[in-house]
Amino acid sequence: MFFRILAAILLFLSVSYADFLSLDIVEKEEPPPFFVYGANYSGRFFADGIDHFGGLNARLRINKNWAVGARAQVDLSRDGFVAGAFGHYLPTGELFNESAENFVHFAIDYIKINDENSPLFSLGYGRDMLPWKKSPFGFRVLGGLEYAPVKGIFMRKGEWFFKLANMAFMIEIGVFLL
Repeated sequence: MFFRILAAILLFLSVSYADFLSLDIVEKEEPPPFFVYGANYSGRFFADGIDHFGGLNARLRINKNWAVGARAQVDLSRDGFVAGAFGHYLPTGELFNESAENFVHFAIDYIKINDENSPLFSLGYGRDMLPWKKSPFGFRVLGGLEYAPVKGIFMRKGEWFFKLANMAFMIEIGVFLL
C-alpha cells in the first residue's frame, strides 16, 4: 500500500511540474531570410525547341513581402546568356514558419542568343521550399512566360516557319542557400 501511495504522489508531482501539456507556448517568430543565393537550371520552351540554361542568382528581402534580386544564366544549348534583375512578391512572408513560401516573379533581363540580342520580360509564379525546419538550404521551382520584343530571338538557324517566335515558357529548378 505504501508503494502505491508513493507512486501516486510521484505521478502527481511529475504531471504537475511537467510542461508538455501547456497550451500557451508560442514559437519564437523568426523573420524571413534577408539574403538568399543559389544555382539553378532553366528550360525555355519556345516555338521550335528547348534551350537549357544554367546559372546563379541572389535575392535581397526589402521587407516581409517584397524581394529584389539579380540573375545570370548561360545557354548550354547554343551560344548565349541571360542577365538581369527580378522582383518577387511574397504574399505570406513566412518561409521559416511554414517551410514553404509562394511568390509572384517578374523580371527584366537582357538575352543574347547566337548573334541576336533583346530585352526579355518575364512573369511567373514560384515556390521556395525547405526540406525541414531550420534548414540551411532550400529548393526553388518557378514557371513563367517570357516575351522578347525582337522577332525571332528564339529561332534556330534555317527555320523560316517560326521566324516570328518571340515568346517562351520557362521552367526553373534550383537550390538556394540561406
